[in-house]
Amino acid sequence: MMAKKRQLTPDEVSELFSELDESGVLDPDRERDRERRLKFRVAAKKAGDKGAMKRMVESDRERRGSSKVDPLSAEDPSGSKVGDTITRTAVGFVLVVMVLIVGMQIFYGVSRRLNTSNLSESVTRETVTNALEGGLEWGNGFTQFPRNFTVDHADQRNGDLEVSVVDTDSANELELLSNGQIQAAALATNALLNDRIDTVTYNVYAYVDDDGNIQRDRLFGLLPATGTRRAILTFVWSKPSRSSTSSIDWELRIIGMDEQVTSRIQEQVNSVSSLIEDPRLTQDAYEEQQYEQMLERKLRGSEIFLGGPTTRTPEEVQGSVAAAEAEESDPAE
Repeated sequence: MMAKKRQLTPDEVSELFSELDESGVLDPDRERDRERRLKFRVAAKKAGDKGAMKRMVESDRERRGSSKVDPLSAEDPSGSKVGDTITRTAVGFVLVVMVLIVGMQIFYGVSRRLNTSNLSESVTRETVTNALEGGLEWGNGFTQFPRNFTVDHADQRNGDLEVSVVDTDSANELELLSNGQIQAAALATNALLNDRIDTVTYNVYAYVDDDGNIQRDRLFGLLPATGTRRAILTFVWSKPSRSSTSSIDWELRIIGMDEQVTSRIQEQVNSVSSLIEDPRLTQDAYEEQQYEQMLERKLRGSEIFLGGPTTRTPEEVQGSVAAAEAEESDPAE
């Protein structure tokens, strides 16, 4: 038969519980000294030495009190410093990343401003290329240019600067006109501040499909625009020579806005998508609403200020509007 486990004596039970500290953790030092203290406890009890027992109990109490563990303390009871090391490493890593980011921003900003100042002092293929790559200071920030560009002419002797860019960020003619005009203005302003530059030509190309629709990059540039490369607009900034005038008079001419491009820009300016965010409203409904508002304005007469009956009837207003539309559609008649 299997031997039964021996039950602990009262002294062994007392000794076992005395090895636990106030946090309920077993003290390894007292565990290793268990046998010696147990023998001393049994011997002192048999001999009736109450003084030895009292001294041992007081010694245990002092020892347990000195190794008291605070459960709310952030310190590791085992004395390990791993947590402090991890904290210092994390803080150091964050500080290094912040310093690196700030340093890169400062370097990038200084580089951009150097490009801008160089362009106003010297217009060469190198300075223009650096300006188009890094951007030019304009307003409160910098104007970025398309990644695909060429410097066609950069000659201070003739006072001519001409660049060509391929816009792959604009979705339509209206966006291309807006972006191109901002970019051309930034380039021309910085270049025309050079006394030896009189004309800045900014050619804007784009990729179009078979229907003439402008294509752009998608998925953050991972899917580049495809199609036929086509010249869309050209911005020509010029200034008169100082010998012919005492005033600063810069001129802008936009070349390439044919009937097709102009009509598309007008449609995009007046389109519902550019004016409202409600997808349920169609272009026809919007135009009908605009027509009704126009009729309502034309119906207003002197009665608004003087009172009395209305001076215009809806039939008269509709007839005058229809006559005006017919005259616009056929001016020869």
